[in-house]
Amino acid sequence: MQPEPFAMNRKIVGLFYLPFTFTSAVIGLIINTPVSGYAENEISKLERLANLDPKPFVVVEASGKEVKSRGQGVVISEEGHVLSAAHITWIDSEGNYSDDFRISFRGNEENIPKGKVHLHTTKFSDRESAIFKEIYFGARLVRTRGSRFLEQMDVGLFKIESKGVKSFPKIDFFSEKKPRIQNGEVFHLCHYNFPHKPGDPFFLINPVEVVGVAQTSSGLQYLAKGYYRIGSSGSAILKDGKLIGIQSSAYTVNAKDIGEIPMGLISFHMVWKNQIKHLLED
Repeated sequence: MQPEPFAMNRKIVGLFYLPFTFTSAVIGLIINTPVSGYAENEISKLERLANLDPKPFVVVEASGKEVKSRGQGVVISEEGHVLSAAHITWIDSEGNYSDDFRISFRGNEENIPKGKVHLHTTKFSDRESAIFKEIYFGARLVRTRGSRFLEQMDVGLFKIESKGVKSFPKIDFFSEKKPRIQNGEVFHLCHYNFPHKPGDPFFLINPVEVVGVAQTSSGLQYLAKGYYRIGSSGSAILKDGKLIGIQSSAYTVNAKDIGEIPMGLISFHMVWKNQIKHLLED
């Protein structure tokens, strides 16, 4: 029996299985969204992102000697640069950082970038004859000033290694300069459900509301309340359909005698284009 993955994410526990499909989740978002021009434009952006195949949202995997750590990530350049949480490179049970990484896209084989090194196929119990594929690419960690932590934040920059791909799907930054955000703003968290389980394509784009700040060992982070899933570290946080943050940690609601509920606070670092522009040019 292998040690439990996500050793750095043990604050994110409490398995709660949703009794509905991704389609019904999207419908629920539409029903619960106020009817206004902005809301309609916003939901159409989310629908477009959810329907992309492949998506710019990926799974980042760090391998230790015996265990693996998985988190989320987002592609930010056509060359295959990916932002994620830097702490997923830490293998807690082994007490070391990993230098062995791979990044996977989830979707249909015909649309996923070529150059795959591994293929996983699964059939779903809730959909007859549905086949889902997860394609892996090798990746390396881009160090900045000798550190795996970008500007000492819990943000890591990875580069997909693939000679056969001319262009990866990517998402744009919300701002070139550091954006200013306000309490009460609603962003959207983009993440795969249980990314450590191969063959599970369940993908969520759910709202989180900015409610405060936190001073952490990796500097100032912003707090938002909302729904998240196990292994959501490294998830992309969007504003108006564009990248504004990377999730670092999550803090569950403590429910005595029930267990922890996947509703609570997440913390995130803001990211912007000029912050890493020089790294993408190297």
